[in-house]
Amino acid sequence: MTDRISWFPIADRETLSEETKALFGQIEEKLGFVPNVFRAFAWREGRMGKWWAHFDDLMQASPGLGKAEREMISVVVSMQNQCLYCLTSHGFAVRALLKDPVKGERITLDYRRAGLSEKQMAMLDFAVKLTLDPVTVSEEDIDELRAVGFNDEDVWDIIEVTAMFNFTNRLMSGTGVMPNPEYHGMAR
Repeated sequence: MTDRISWFPIADRETLSEETKALFGQIEEKLGFVPNVFRAFAWREGRMGKWWAHFDDLMQASPGLGKAEREMISVVVSMQNQCLYCLTSHGFAVRALLKDPVKGERITLDYRRAGLSEKQMAMLDFAVKLTLDPVTVSEEDIDELRAVGFNDEDVWDIIEVTAMFNFTNRLMSGTGVMPNPEYHGMAR
């Protein structure tokens, strides 16, 4: 494919800081390529570094909210926002973390029919509500998440992951970032 990576400049890798080059190297070693989100965002290198530090920290598992659940939020929010980049890249992540490509695809495309637990459904229904109609979110919604077993730190993380993906979806869509073609065949 000859798709442009972004509608904005792409920084020459050789001009990037040693920290960014090292990050690119680590990611390339793990995935076999540098995701276009990094390649596109690197021309604003300082902001990319701050975004990545927050994103990476936020996506780490905690006792009440694992990596798979965080990635489930990512694809459900991205589906609501129709973000091609995040649906493709995080769709891969859900498939890989679940080690179940069918369930991963179902969560990405229509989580309501993916056979999820009551707790997971409550989490994702809340993420959709916060994405599509944030003004209607109330303390009762928080209480519903507590009632299915999430503690306050978990609920905060659900909110923050939802917010991060609403931000990142808009950044990717607004800048025209295309997903790496490699993602389409991964974890299938």
